Amino acid sequence: MSFDLFVWHEPTPISAAEARAKLDRWGDDDRGVFAAHPAVLRFHEALLRRFPALEDLTEQDIDALGVWSMTPDRSDSIVVASCVWSRADEVWDAVVDLATEHGLVCYEPGYHLLNPNAPGYTPAFVLTAAGLPTIPDPDGPRLQWTLRRLDNDNHFAVLDRADGWWAQAGYGPRAGAAGGTWAIEYREGAEGPHYRTETTDISEAVEFLQGFLTGDSSVRQRHAWQRLI
Repeated sequence: MSFDLFVWHEPTPISAAEARAKLDRWGDDDRGVFAAHPAVLRFHEALLRRFPALEDLTEQDIDALGVWSMTPDRSDSIVVASCVWSRADEVWDAVVDLATEHGLVCYEPGYHLLNPNAPGYTPAFVLTAAGLPTIPDPDGPRLQWTLRRLDNDNHFAVLDRADGWWAQAGYGPRAGAAGGTWAIEYREGAEGPHYRTETTDISEAVEFLQGFLTGDSSVRQRHAWQRLI
């Protein structure tokens, strides 16, 4: 079994649903769905400099340096990066970084995650969480899934808004809270006030960040806040 990422160029921003639909068409042999672009070739070259082709490794180097389940084919339209699961986190981070550097879409179908990176695209929200890739414009279910996996090791998730406001949830002692407790915080921009509260109910943390995502300010009124700054 492999972990698969797909990278291509888009002239304008697309959604994760549109990315999946295009990939489905491509899987049905519609090879014209992805247009050729020189940045895709440059990405492929950079990727194989970062993680060498299996054919270029000796038997002694495969275990230490080999990440691919199959070496990505050279293409100017779409690159399929299929790696072994034991190296998935490392490869995912590198592929996202390189795709961003080259202005390319990166889509992961398993989690239905898209990094758009098209010209003119600026995410309204960006979700950053311990142990997970950064997600531009997460939806409500993705936010809930991320928050419900917080634990002592992967202890925080931050949702940044384009205007500088942010909201976050942290779990347990590493977030400055007791075990079994979630700390919820938000700040009204870089120079604005910073507030914090705590809850033992994860659903309240989910509700608050989902409200922040949708612009529902009423969720703030359901908590007693301590002003930190």
